[in-house]
Amino acid sequence: MGSVSILVASVLVAPGLFAQFKPADAQAAQPQTNPQAAGPQAAPRMMEVPLLDCSGLPCVDLTTGSGKTLRLLVDLGEANAYIDVKAAQSLGLQMQALKGSDGRDINQVQQTIVPGAKLGDLPLGDFPFMVLDTTPQADSPGEKLESLPGDGALTYGAFKNRIVQIDAGNHVLRISEPQPGPQPCPRECTDLVIKHVGHWGPVTLTTTGFSVNGQPIEAQLDTLFTGTLLVYPNSVEKLSLKKESKAKPKEMFPFIGNGMKLARADSGTIAYSGISLLDGGPLYFGTKDANLPQTQFDATAGFALLSRAPATFDFKGMHFWMDPAKTDSTAPQ
Repeated sequence: MGSVSILVASVLVAPGLFAQFKPADAQAAQPQTNPQAAGPQAAPRMMEVPLLDCSGLPCVDLTTGSGKTLRLLVDLGEANAYIDVKAAQSLGLQMQALKGSDGRDINQVQQTIVPGAKLGDLPLGDFPFMVLDTTPQADSPGEKLESLPGDGALTYGAFKNRIVQIDAGNHVLRISEPQPGPQPCPRECTDLVIKHVGHWGPVTLTTTGFSVNGQPIEAQLDTLFTGTLLVYPNSVEKLSLKKESKAKPKEMFPFIGNGMKLARADSGTIAYSGISLLDGGPLYFGTKDANLPQTQFDATAGFALLSRAPATFDFKGMHFWMDPAKTDSTAPQ
């Protein structure tokens, strides 16, 4: 289950529509310390963009060539950047059907180009988006559903060859120019691996290096899951979390499917490569009413966990690392 299909059930994402990454080896990546020796090259220049809060989800403002603004979620668990059909229509953007591998139109999937796109002072040029109707569809009459709080999303495919750092404590998203080659990791890092959700589901990003209660895990990195760590049923027993998975307290996540209650157990100690992220904090589990998939990874690391220390995604070298938290005096703790 990719982040759009987990968190916004009304959004249908066809994997690889704007294929910008080659699928990585399905084997779990192993932690590595500075996999490349630090050379004489200067550290990549990073542009800072204000990181905003959209109903608890990370988002940024993208300026179009016409001077209008799109508020886009930062969805690094998904491959293909997308814009809501209503936002595309309000900008007067031309839409056309996606071309299939056989050259025929796929009429149910539209795409468009936002000309002259910029994030702060960082030019992105004429930027491609899938066009989707993100309005949630109710399962029963009278059901009230929370709409996606944005005009669309920038995904990991949107940052091809760039380095991206989410520094939620300082409310900043840092983005590099496209890199000509892989950069050395400045600290212990792990590989970013692209995997399918289930056997045939959408692709998503995973990595190792995380541990829960001292047990190593492979985790999906999903900035649109607002919780800390969601443990999947297939990994509960091997992580010795059977008792915790039956916790009675429930917490609602409005952007999971059409809104989903997950079981919450406040007994999680979570770390990444020696950096303590959570001590005695919440872990989340599926319930009999929550239809969680079988996955090739153990858990989903959400924004509430990734925001506890600066998290860096190197989309050229395909590495991930976190830094000990450094926040300004006004940052929420």
